[in-house]
Amino acid sequence: MTESPKKVATNSKSPTGKIRKMGESIAEVGMADAERDILAELDKALSEHISLMLGWCRHLVLPAGKPETSVHDHTEDHDCDFGAWYALNRHNRLIDQPAVHALAATHEQLHASAKRLLDGYDIDGDVDEAEFEMMSLRAESFFAQLRRLERAFRTARSDVDPLTGTYNRQTMLGDLSNERERSVRTDTPTAIALVDLDHFKLVNDTYGHQSGDLVLQSVAGILQSHVRPFDKVYRYGGEEFLICLPNADMKQCARVLERLRRVIEASPVTLTDGSILPVTASIGAAPMTKTRTIEQIIEKADQALYAAKEGGRNKIRVWRNPDSNKAVKSDNDTPKA
Repeated sequence: MTESPKKVATNSKSPTGKIRKMGESIAEVGMADAERDILAELDKALSEHISLMLGWCRHLVLPAGKPETSVHDHTEDHDCDFGAWYALNRHNRLIDQPAVHALAATHEQLHASAKRLLDGYDIDGDVDEAEFEMMSLRAESFFAQLRRLERAFRTARSDVDPLTGTYNRQTMLGDLSNERERSVRTDTPTAIALVDLDHFKLVNDTYGHQSGDLVLQSVAGILQSHVRPFDKVYRYGGEEFLICLPNADMKQCARVLERLRRVIEASPVTLTDGSILPVTASIGAAPMTKTRTIEQIIEKADQALYAAKEGGRNKIRVWRNPDSNKAVKSDNDTPKA
């Protein structure tokens, strides 16, 4: 049915991406790249501010006249790499959240405290003990917040497929188990759908794996932006995606999937050489039931997907009765494009 093994994590050896220069906005890169860049900035900020703390302390301890006064250059607002990066990217949706804003506020307080301490020392040669304690506390808080954010972003990245930005298969299994338990407990309908890109092996063989990556990224973006807010999209493997649709009977599921199928069909991918590549997908879906395991439900969706491909591709097939042996057309089924 599908041309590539489901265990494949990416289409090519690694996702393509450019290394940003300090201060460059992350607004135009994909989510996976943005999360990686944020982690790099947090790690750099930690190293940078450890060095600054050492520089500030050295300036206070060494006799006047030593060439340590350059630490003043780093105490103005945003006059460090982290401050400049945050000022440029603070409205990015990954950064525009309370934990990051709290880190930025602590960063400002740390620099302000260090500036007051150094200014007072340069005037009378005395170290204000209270101000020094304040600077130390701000630095300790800044480092602790950095570490917490790094752990949070690394945890988020571990759940995400690096090529497409969808959730990965490992995350999928736990989520589906929880969703099935919720569906059975509350007696609410839930569906699982498999989306398989038509003739994807031909895309790789004809245009190369980089073009195949562009197609996967384009379709992943469509799936994530056109499902309902509480639906989840996973990279199932190769050119297949799995969608979990909570609170959806098969009629509602078919409407959502038909919308996705139409948008994919209407969204050809522009390759790096400027050529336009039409893309279509075949989709199969099955409902979660009390009597079937997650693996058995996915197998039913897979059988429905096979029926969609056998029926000419660029189609939807769903199971109305998962205990029967035949998948049926959706209400919105369309002929082959």
